[in-house]
Amino acid sequence: MGALIYTRSARPNRATHAHQRAACQRLAAELGYEVSGEFHDNGQTRPALDQALATIRDRQAAALVVNDLYRLSRLSTEFARIIEALDEAGVPLYVVGQGRVSLPATPELGIMLAIAEYEAEHSEEDFTL
Repeated sequence: MGALIYTRSARPNRATHAHQRAACQRLAAELGYEVSGEFHDNGQTRPALDQALATIRDRQAAALVVNDLYRLSRLSTEFARIIEALDEAGVPLYVVGQGRVSLPATPELGIMLAIAEYEAEHSEEDFTL
């Protein structure tokens, strides 16, 4: 089993996707994981994330790697659902630049999510790298 990579951009943007993908691939390699699957969403809905979580629930992944926390969700309730699915499967979450995010949710994770929400609200993610 290898790591799954999940990338997302609010609007279709190949440069953003390529940047996230490359960063996630580097982190997976640094951690000693082979990438066994890649999932990408464009827009506000996240069907590919649901597919990645189904793969995780089926015990077909050893880790999930994302570029930023807010790529998973900007909503705390949705984020909690994702963390719960990872925790139940025993799959660690790795974030580029932050390393392993502790599961289950901790105060530190709450702070990281708050920062991610702030960055998401104030960034121009699809226009800059």
